[in-house]
Amino acid sequence: MKRIQRQTKGRRVGDLLELVLGTVLLLLILYIGTFIRARWDLTSEKRYTLTPATKELVTGLEDEVFVKVFLSGELPADLERLSRAMRDLLDEMRVHQPDRINYAFVDPNASPDQKTRDEVYDDLQKQGLTYSSIRLREKGAYTERIVFPGALITYRERVVPVQLLKTQLRAPDADMVNRSINNLEYEMASAIRKVTAARKSRVAFLEGHGELDPLRVMDVTKALEEHYSVGRVRIDGRIDALSSKPPGMNKRVNEFEALIIAKPDSVFSDRDRYVLDQYVMNGGKVLWLVDAMNANLDSLRKNQFSIAVPLEQGVHELLFSYGVRINNDLVLDRSCGPIEIYTQPYGNQRKLERFPWYFEPVSMPQVKHPIVSNIDPVHFRFASSLDTIGTDGVKKTILLTTSPYSYAQRNPVRISLNMVESNMGFEQRSTPFLPLAVLLEGEFSSAYSDRLPVAFRGSEDVAFRERSPRTAQIVIGDGDVILNRVDDAKGMYYTLGFDRYSNAKIYGNRELIINAMNYLLDDKSLISIRSREITLRQLDPQRIERERTGIQVFNVVLPLVLSIAGGLLFHIVRRRRYRSAA
Repeated sequence: MKRIQRQTKGRRVGDLLELVLGTVLLLLILYIGTFIRARWDLTSEKRYTLTPATKELVTGLEDEVFVKVFLSGELPADLERLSRAMRDLLDEMRVHQPDRINYAFVDPNASPDQKTRDEVYDDLQKQGLTYSSIRLREKGAYTERIVFPGALITYRERVVPVQLLKTQLRAPDADMVNRSINNLEYEMASAIRKVTAARKSRVAFLEGHGELDPLRVMDVTKALEEHYSVGRVRIDGRIDALSSKPPGMNKRVNEFEALIIAKPDSVFSDRDRYVLDQYVMNGGKVLWLVDAMNANLDSLRKNQFSIAVPLEQGVHELLFSYGVRINNDLVLDRSCGPIEIYTQPYGNQRKLERFPWYFEPVSMPQVKHPIVSNIDPVHFRFASSLDTIGTDGVKKTILLTTSPYSYAQRNPVRISLNMVESNMGFEQRSTPFLPLAVLLEGEFSSAYSDRLPVAFRGSEDVAFRERSPRTAQIVIGDGDVILNRVDDAKGMYYTLGFDRYSNAKIYGNRELIINAMNYLLDDKSLISIRSREITLRQLDPQRIERERTGIQVFNVVLPLVLSIAGGLLFHIVRRRRYRSAA
């Protein structure tokens, strides 16, 4: 008996010793773990891992960046998911720069006093944030809530607002929130870059050849001004319009990092073309938005039909030497925007009906390139197709194309409103995936290599160059891609991508132009993030409502049952072990 008591006592001492040693070992491991930073992102799309460019941006901060996020309190389920994603992103940034990134989540509806809440709302709007009035259905009842899905980023004395929700036009759904989460790192990196930038790159809109006036590109101008210094420039035959010749240097230096040529409608003089060519040869980046045909919807509405012929501008030979040709044609696409036309009268009233307008292709991005990744379809108007030309040292990437059901009509093109009721024969005569936008990258050869007098080429002030350093250009066969809708009577403009028929922004033209300039100007901290995509694994709301009780029981009762069963099993095994030892 005494022997059994001694054995039992020995086992208890041994168990107690194991417990103490295990506890000490666990505390030791936890203590050592505080000095070791190790993180594993097990998601397939690496959603919790920053891109290398963002890591470089964050680790290079010279002072504290404070982020105040207004996604807190009672939120709809989708916005709560956006809030968690924002917190995860900020935590990941803090891992790489804990002393420079700090944040706070604030509930703008925290005060019970309506007057105080209204003052908070007014202050947030003055600082640039937009609110959403969301009508939600919860358990059969509807409620109205004011939310500010945004943040304010402070760096030293500067404050920048960031709108985290992709759109404010309707109540957020799973797809909208997923798009916002996809762009969350981009929005934050863009805002941090903006608030900390010491110098902005210079971008200029070219004018003097009938290009779009400032009001018709105002939306893109305002968006670009958030990151760049934007102006306008005329060449007027001046050799120093786009570049200067510093004393002691054997080459010219460009005055602007990038140039936008938006829908010119008149001929470039030979001297202007030379200045443009040398701008590229000196490493300049150009976004070409050029119409090849003179199609015009206003004249079409007056006469019911028109004939489109080539629009002479003189820049086609430049583009040809760089590696792309804009064809003298107009593209028709079954994937297109609408047009409203008055049809046969109904009684004594004219009837306005909506039809597909095949001359306005809507292009869905087909390639995984940062410029077009994660953007909405792009709307074109009287676009021309492009061909790439074999050019040494230049890489061509087709960014946007037509749909599989499309074809091009060659010059001259008869355009008639009656086409909306005709069988266009897309199934029988289609030429699928006609290029509409092309990226050119590499070292370009001058279009004037064998065309200049020897004396002019040898002039020290001219500083002619036959070949460029590595640079990039983007060519789009439609000038209207950058054109925002304008109300001339009121002197106001609409967001680029705004559709007047749906009274909402539904096209990705704005994002296309911004991404194009980010890419041309080599803003890696902005453009590299565009290529990542987070997969949405959303729940079925109808099934959740239908099986609510079963799901609740499964999530609450089953863990308790498993815990009790595990405890009983452990107890039984322990008793059997003690009996066998005895």
